[in-house]
Order: sequence, then structure tokens, then C-alpha cells
Amino acid sequence: MSFYEIEFPLAALSSDAVEAALFEAGRPVLIAPPSPPQQMGESIMIAWNCSTEQARATALAKPLLRKARRVVVLTVQGGTVPGPSGEQLARYLQRNGVSCEPMTVNPEGRSTGEAILANAASQKCDLLIKGAYTQSRLRQMIFGGATRHILANANIPVLMAR
Repeated sequence: MSFYEIEFPLAALSSDAVEAALFEAGRPVLIAPPSPPQQMGESIMIAWNCSTEQARATALAKPLLRKARRVVVLTVQGGTVPGPSGEQLARYLQRNGVSCEPMTVNPEGRSTGEAILANAASQKCDLLIKGAYTQSRLRQMIFGGATRHILANANIPVLMAR
């Protein structure tokens, strides 16, 4: 798999550099947390929001998904756009050699990004697959969004694509 890897703490990088990699590279971007993980890719969470961007990130991550011991397809209620459900994605992945389980959660008063990171932690996932900027960058700058929250707060590696 060919991807760009960003190894610096995100606080040290300008958001412009990360956004340039996501929008211009044409490849998935692996964003590493400030502290190196002990393992990566054993337990993977897909932050499924039904979007084209997330479908692309998931497709590009398929080689990693096939090797994982465990894959969770997480859907946060209220954090989706029209498209295939998490259960439909899980069935598709299972038919393509990925052992996975769908999970739908209520955000419980948290933002979608907060709910994704909290569930990744509670499920002990060591890699997050996330489509980047389903909402426009301008909308995320004004209102926030899951991509910005995860870029600013993830403490596990995140594989993103747009």
C-alpha cells in the first residue's frame, strides 16, 4: 500500500500541511500520534458515516483490513450522510475476506468526533480509518467537524483519505 505518512505531532504541523496532503496527494495519509503505538492494525475501527470520502478511505485500507485480527465498523447516530449503512458495509467487507462487526452508537451528548475517539478507545482499537472532510473545509472551520476533532485529538494512528 502506498500512502503518505505524517510522523510529527499534529500540534507541530500546520493544518494547512495536513490538508494539503489530504487534498493533493491522491493517496491515503497515515497520521501518527505523538507517542509511537506498541502495535498498529491488529484492531481497526472504521468511522463509517456513509460518505464517498469514507468509502474511498475504506477501500484504500482493504489490505490492512484483511490482515487485522478485528475490525469494527462504527456508525455514530446523527453523524451520517445518505448512503449505505454500517451493516451493509460490514456485509460487503465480510464477502471480501474481512472479518468485521458493525456497531451503531448514540453520541450521548458528544460531537461525532468525540464519540468516534471514545469508542475507538473503549474498543481498544489501534488504528482508525476515517474519510476526511465530508463537510466542506469552510463549514468545518466555522462549525467544527469530526475530521478536525480527530486530527486535533487522536492518540492512535489515523489513516485518512479524501
